[in-house]
Amino acid sequence: MTRGADQERIHRVGTRFFGYVMFSHVWQGNEPSFQDVNSVESVWNLPNTTLGEKLQNFCKETRRLGHRWAWSDTCCIDKTTGPILNQSLTSMYKWYADSAATLVFIAGVAHPSKPGDLARSLWMTRAWTLQELLAPRVILFYDSEWKPYVGNTGYNHKESAEIMQELADAIRIPHGTIVSFSPGDLGVHEKLRLASTRNATVEEDVAYSLIGIFKSDIRPHYGEGADALGHLLEEIVTRFGEITVLAW
Repeated sequence: MTRGADQERIHRVGTRFFGYVMFSHVWQGNEPSFQDVNSVESVWNLPNTTLGEKLQNFCKETRRLGHRWAWSDTCCIDKTTGPILNQSLTSMYKWYADSAATLVFIAGVAHPSKPGDLARSLWMTRAWTLQELLAPRVILFYDSEWKPYVGNTGYNHKESAEIMQELADAIRIPHGTIVSFSPGDLGVHEKLRLASTRNATVEEDVAYSLIGIFKSDIRPHYGEGADALGHLLEEIVTRFGEITVLAW
């Protein structure tokens, strides 16, 4: 009994110590890169810019919430190394799903925020942010001044009926699906419908951003253009027999 209790305590302490927080946001231009942060050895030594401050504020909020580890797609992936970039893209959904929390910064939502601002935000139109909404179990939304969305100071905005209903109405799926999503919860056509409402700056990301949502085995290869989506749809037809997706 004691040994079991000790193992449970060790697991609890270890999970708390190593729990990491993921960042979700819309890129706003020349964000600090892996090389930028490495060259100055710390996010706190970055030049005094709006985008550097955004990254620093994410780290500050992570620490305020009691966590020690923070991850941002801007600076935690060495995008100059193909294998690392590809592994990151295929692992992204799982990283968000396994996170202690995901913090969503909505730069275009002014403070004080009001109901409806999130649904109308640019964040809701981007391809990658679909999985960043669905995968995490704990999510927190922040306005342009890093204040909790609609003043909700709860630990997890997925427990807010008001916020979840706003999102459910916006993307037209049950709010319970958003709260506890898993890739098997929605059918092929429903997933593709959700994807069709999103935009990507890079053509291939239309497909790559759906790898986790479809539990796909396609391998990213920037430069393949529209073939990326073709490979994803081909895999869907093979696995699910959904020939009609070719008309998507």
